[in-house]
Amino acid sequence: MTRIIGSLGYIERPEFSYDCISDRIQIESTLAACNDRIVMGHWDEFDPASLTGRAWDVRAGCWITADFSRCAAILILEAPVPGSKNADFANADAGMREILRRGIPTVNSVRTFLAHPDKRYLAERTDMPFPKTSLISRDTDLGPILATLPEEVVVKPLIGCGGKGVTRLPRDAEAIQEILEPGREYLLQPFLPEILEGEKSLYFYAKRYRYAAIKRPKPGEFRGNEEYADSDGYDPTAEELAFAEDVVRRFGSQSMIERIDICGRHVIEMSIECPGLKLKKLGLEKEAGPWTLEAIEMAIATGA
Repeated sequence: MTRIIGSLGYIERPEFSYDCISDRIQIESTLAACNDRIVMGHWDEFDPASLTGRAWDVRAGCWITADFSRCAAILILEAPVPGSKNADFANADAGMREILRRGIPTVNSVRTFLAHPDKRYLAERTDMPFPKTSLISRDTDLGPILATLPEEVVVKPLIGCGGKGVTRLPRDAEAIQEILEPGREYLLQPFLPEILEGEKSLYFYAKRYRYAAIKRPKPGEFRGNEEYADSDGYDPTAEELAFAEDVVRRFGSQSMIERIDICGRHVIEMSIECPGLKLKKLGLEKEAGPWTLEAIEMAIATGA
C-alpha cells in the first residue's frame, strides 16, 4: 500500500510553487527515492482541529483536500515564529499541538518546535559547550555579567532571522542597553575571534553525520548567515566530527534533521527545527532524498 507523507510549511498559491530551492530539491529527491505520495500544504490553509487542508499532491501534480491525520509521517519544512509574516503563528502552533496529541510522527519533531520556540536554550543548557550566554533585557544589571566577558561581546535576538539584529560591540553597559528594546529579551555572549576564520556547520540526518559546510564571513563581517558569509563544502576533522556527534547525543533532541554550528570548542547554535540545508550549493540533490527518508523512517520507528 502506498504511504502518504504530509509536508507542511510555506508554498506559493493559487498556483503551486516551492518556497525555496532546498524545499524543491528535498521533496523531489525524496519522491525519486520512494513510492510514497507527498502532499504539501501551507500552514494558513490547514485546519488545526481536523488536520485537514488544501494541499498539492506532488506526484499527481494537482490540488487535493488532504487529511494529514492519515499520513504515515509529516515533514515540516518551515514553521512560523510569533509575529511571522510567512504564516499565522497561532494556527500553526495549534496544529502542531494537535499533531502531537494524535501521535503522528514528524520530521522535525513537533516536540522540538514546541519546546524550543526561540534560542534561550543557549543560556539554559549550561551543560553544553555553548559560549557563555546570558539572557538579558533593558532592565538587567549588566555590570556583573560584563565583568566576566572579554572586551567585545555579541548581542542576539531570541528569535533569529538570518543574522538580522545580531550586533558586535564593545563590552560597555551603556552601549549595550542603547540597542535593547523595552519589553524584549536578548542573548549576550562573548565575541569569539575564531569565527572570522569560518564557522563550520555539520549536518545530521537520523542522528548520523552526512555532510558539512564552512561559512566564512565577508570582509568587515562576523556573521555566518547566508547574506553575510560565503560558504563551501567542508570535510571536518576527526576531532570536530567526534565533538559534533557528542553534542547531538548529549543535547538529546527528538529532531531527525539537525545542524550543529561550531567554532573551535564552542557550539554557536543548534538548528534543530528547520536547518538551512544548502543542498544546491553543495551538490547534494541525489543524496537529500534517501537521507530524508531515513529521517522519516526513524521518526516513525521512534514515534518522534
